[in-house]
Amino acid sequence: MNPKAGSRSRHEHVAEIKNALESSGFEAHMTTDLAALHELAVVGQTSGKLRAVLAIGGDGTASVVRNHVPLEVPLLNVPLGTENLLGRYLGQLATPEAVLRTVEEGVVISLDLCKAGDKAFLLMFSAGFDAEVIRLLHENRRGNIRRTAYFVPTLRTLSGYTYPLMRLCSESDGAASPRLCRWLFGFNLPLYALGLPIAPDAVATDGLLDVCTFERGAVWSVARYLWHVMRKIHHTLPDAGLCRTARFRLEPTTSASVAYQIEGDFGGILPVDVEVLAGQLRLLVSPETARRLGFTTKP
Repeated sequence: MNPKAGSRSRHEHVAEIKNALESSGFEAHMTTDLAALHELAVVGQTSGKLRAVLAIGGDGTASVVRNHVPLEVPLLNVPLGTENLLGRYLGQLATPEAVLRTVEEGVVISLDLCKAGDKAFLLMFSAGFDAEVIRLLHENRRGNIRRTAYFVPTLRTLSGYTYPLMRLCSESDGAASPRLCRWLFGFNLPLYALGLPIAPDAVATDGLLDVCTFERGAVWSVARYLWHVMRKIHHTLPDAGLCRTARFRLEPTTSASVAYQIEGDFGGILPVDVEVLAGQLRLLVSPETARRLGFTTKP
């Protein structure tokens, strides 16, 4: 579990989930230490006794857990964080009863996994304005994050961000010239904070990322882009671009320090290489979710 994800009161649910699993005959280990998590996962996988690793927290927690356990081990996302986009998409409830049912009856499915540098991510990547907000939040983080924690970093970014120009070199562009932009999003699934439909057609079974770029940089441009995104017409803008690609490189065109984020957590500073690992994200989901996503539920 992530000790910093969600409110502290929610952490009381963790003991209840553990008790529910143990009462049904499972051996459950709980840890907040990533090194211990890795060791437990490797030992459990080697013994053949590991059913799944539960990532208890938000979307960032799911990515961190995925980065610290073998890819062969199924991940069960238990949404108890600030942002729970993946949990909502998968229809997973955080109650002990729902978690127990998924562990007992769930189906393992394989979706695409993505990497930015050496960090795996499940949902999305971005660089530009929102990534700068998250970088500022990361630098000043103290304890649990609530949505109100984004207020000050957002104001600081609005007042001081210079919108550095970035160069996108995409496999889908072939021999075409690199694209220049000031804001970029890459989606494995059509999920972003506040439900913004930036890439509503993204699917995690096609081996591709849906990449959206915006070329202009100014406060009024941010407002203009968001207005068009909310109406799902941003793809009609002459200064917006959409493409699907299995890999790309993103780099600043100057010496400016440009942040990128993955799953709402600070990822690092450009340049970075991003790629899709087709079918390497193994998730444990309910039979209903498996059917909804087009997977068989037969043993």
